[in-house]
Amino acid sequence: MGILQLPTELLLALPQYLHNIEDFTNLSSSCRAFRQVCSDASPNTILRLAASSSRVFFRPDPHFLIAATVRQVSDWALLSNDNTQALRQAIQGGVYSLLNICVEKAGLTMDDIRRLHASRFSLINPTSDMIDRCAGPQFMSTPDFWNGGVSNPATISLEPTRALFQIIIYGELFASTMQAFLEPDRALPRFDQEFRMDYIKYCIPDSMCSSYTGVTVLEVGPYVGTNNELMPQKESDQVGLDYLLTCRTWSEAWERVRLAIGPNFDDVPRQIMWESAVQTQGLEGLEMLRPGGLERWRPRLEEMRKHIENLPIEKRPKECRYGSSGRYYCWESPDMAAEITVTLATYWGEK
Repeated sequence: MGILQLPTELLLALPQYLHNIEDFTNLSSSCRAFRQVCSDASPNTILRLAASSSRVFFRPDPHFLIAATVRQVSDWALLSNDNTQALRQAIQGGVYSLLNICVEKAGLTMDDIRRLHASRFSLINPTSDMIDRCAGPQFMSTPDFWNGGVSNPATISLEPTRALFQIIIYGELFASTMQAFLEPDRALPRFDQEFRMDYIKYCIPDSMCSSYTGVTVLEVGPYVGTNNELMPQKESDQVGLDYLLTCRTWSEAWERVRLAIGPNFDDVPRQIMWESAVQTQGLEGLEMLRPGGLERWRPRLEEMRKHIENLPIEKRPKECRYGSSGRYYCWESPDMAAEITVTLATYWGEK
């Protein structure tokens, strides 16, 4: 009996027994019958096969596939407190633990994968190059670096593409939380600032990140042992992101987007919320930085700005202060730059 004479239910199960996405595409291209079998494969099966090829076809590993699927996991986590705690535990295990829960709970189609790879050329590479020029190796190699070659010289160790995906993942995870703050009357579920800082502490690990009054860094995930491959000791990703997210080139690029929609707000809470809301839109949000890309986002940005403009004082996000002196603070609403400042407080001298 030839393989194509097997019962239909057995043929449809074939993709579940493949090793990786390359096997899947080879099977799909072998004949019409197998192409139909592969077209019926579940999104979760395709994601599992993609994860098996993550280090070859979906770099940076594991950030690329996390960015592609973690919004689905975020939506799942907000359905119940048990789900939220399961995601938090996965985050505390580090980026590969986060990928594992994405593979368990989410899915991808082949059309999704094609769009993701197209975005590498249209969105990811250009933005990564901008990061390289303002905080990466290109920045550090500027002639006369310490003698006026750049406006704000600093010793930064930052891998541009990984840094970009760390920002993208934050947006994918917490875009719905930002929406909950934009529309407080809807009482939408959301992640609090402690949950968000867990993502920074454990999925953007940094040897400069440690416990102090009000902030606890558990000895789990990347902070277990001294030779943990989840946190190479020479990497300082939080320090690098702290510089990037406040540097002039990055800030001015997003300021141009905001000013194209409306003027700055006079009060700090609404202005901070407006700045963060624009940047917390995940992978597709990078389109705002590309020539001509703002127009597709204009209606959504105008709606966000209107929500912020109409927020009554009592419903605007409050400060959350940390440290013995309360010097370090972030906000109830998502603000990646402020949250990194909090997680890095011991780097600045907090005890």
